[in-house]
Amino acid sequence: MAGRKKIEQLSHEELQEALAVHKAIERQRGGSSGGTSRPTYEIEVSHNDELFIINGEKFEAKTYCFNMEEGDRVIFLDGSALGACATATLLNLRTKDKCEVWCE
Repeated sequence: MAGRKKIEQLSHEELQEALAVHKAIERQRGGSSGGTSRPTYEIEVSHNDELFIINGEKFEAKTYCFNMEEGDRVIFLDGSALGACATATLLNLRTKDKCEVWCE
């Protein structure tokens, strides 16, 4: 691997630069989608296992959606990330749990 370094060999500055490039690529792609072609969205706000802000839109759990935390990435299996829906089904990519929500 001439001219290449392992991650453990990177200086702090090199590591920060590599992470910045990775994040920029992920944003451009719509995030890591866990092997699907669907875009992912970050849970911006998670309150009391029942209220979520995703993509700037408000979603309310039909019952409760446990372990859905701010910063988790989700994909919409049904419904719309734009909130243009009556209901939606989310898949949390960290926990692999599904969550049924009302679109507001």
